[in-house]
Amino acid sequence: MAEPIKKLAIVGASVRAAAFSALRAGYDVVAADLFADADLRAHCDVTRIESGYPESIADWLSRTECDGWLFTGAMENHHELITSLAKLRPLVGCSGGAIRATRNPLLLQPVIHAAGLSFPETVETPDKLPLDRSWLCKTYRSANGSGVWLLDGAESRQRALDEEAYFQRFIGGASAAAVFVCSRNGSQLLGVTHQLVGDAAARAKPWHYSGSVGPLPVSDAVAAQLARLGELLSERFKLLGLVGVDLVIHGEKAWIIEINPRYSSSAEIVERMTGVNVVEAHVNACRGELAEQPPAPRSGKPAAKHDDEPLIHGKTILYAKREATASDEFHAWAMSQSSLDSTACQLADIPAAGEGIVPGQPILTAFAAAPAAKYDGEMKRLLAQVESRLYPEE
Repeated sequence: MAEPIKKLAIVGASVRAAAFSALRAGYDVVAADLFADADLRAHCDVTRIESGYPESIADWLSRTECDGWLFTGAMENHHELITSLAKLRPLVGCSGGAIRATRNPLLLQPVIHAAGLSFPETVETPDKLPLDRSWLCKTYRSANGSGVWLLDGAESRQRALDEEAYFQRFIGGASAAAVFVCSRNGSQLLGVTHQLVGDAAARAKPWHYSGSVGPLPVSDAVAAQLARLGELLSERFKLLGLVGVDLVIHGEKAWIIEINPRYSSSAEIVERMTGVNVVEAHVNACRGELAEQPPAPRSGKPAAKHDDEPLIHGKTILYAKREATASDEFHAWAMSQSSLDSTACQLADIPAAGEGIVPGQPILTAFAAAPAAKYDGEMKRLLAQVESRLYPEE
């Protein structure tokens, strides 16, 4: 990675957010994901991986000229593939070996505890576990909450056995995410957000990730735990670049739920919160460079002259309540609300005109920025606009 990176390849299940960040940083971007959404196609060369994902990314990357490549979710679940891809083109990020050490919760649990941090009790089998919703079933290759369900009866127990899930004690509290950038010289906490999980306004299924809102204030005690976690990520696990950590914050304790060593879903909101280009920070950290000072939330103010409260930034992934087709009119309107400029963009991950949308499928991502007291209203207004245009007959 001694040579400057000009052309950057980005791969994963959905790469639009990372690709837009890279484009804003001035990189020439080529991309491959499962969707190749219309707004991404409008700004860079993107290939839709229609079969054989993620293994078929190898064929694409071998044909793609670039100075380096990075991955987004849920590629971290395929550390052997990442190791193979790193032999094709220079990897800008964590190696497959480093990723493997953080992705097995049974191996992660004792390391977290030894560092004096909190990790939910995790076991490999359901033997003697109560079926009273106090435990969760989780698969090893899930993403965005799609492989999580409650252990609440014989049926859920059998599903867990069939899918070779592991079992983790349920921790109540506020779902959160911390975004770090790590280098060989240490780590920095870029920001903390509240995670929306199974959000009713987004029509999301239980446990499904449905957005991020921030900045999320934390107590001094939690901040100290996050500082220790950052040290663990860089010194013990030797992670490089962006690292997202899913948390549950309960009182004065931050419970570490999952470590994602890559550009995470909440990174997009951290960039809006702080003004720090997170992909540029990722590339620089992988080259051994960290900013001298950690970022602070933007001091941005809302447009209304009489209102001087700081802005809350957030996004919501809106899921389809029923079958629909993105009409030409809907597509044109949604694209008019999209922009590479994050301060102007209200909608992203936009389906192509004529594309079918099935119930439960993500429609698009909506963004809002407003004072705390007004944020929910602004987001609900925008989501209602999207649905009224997607389902005009209602």
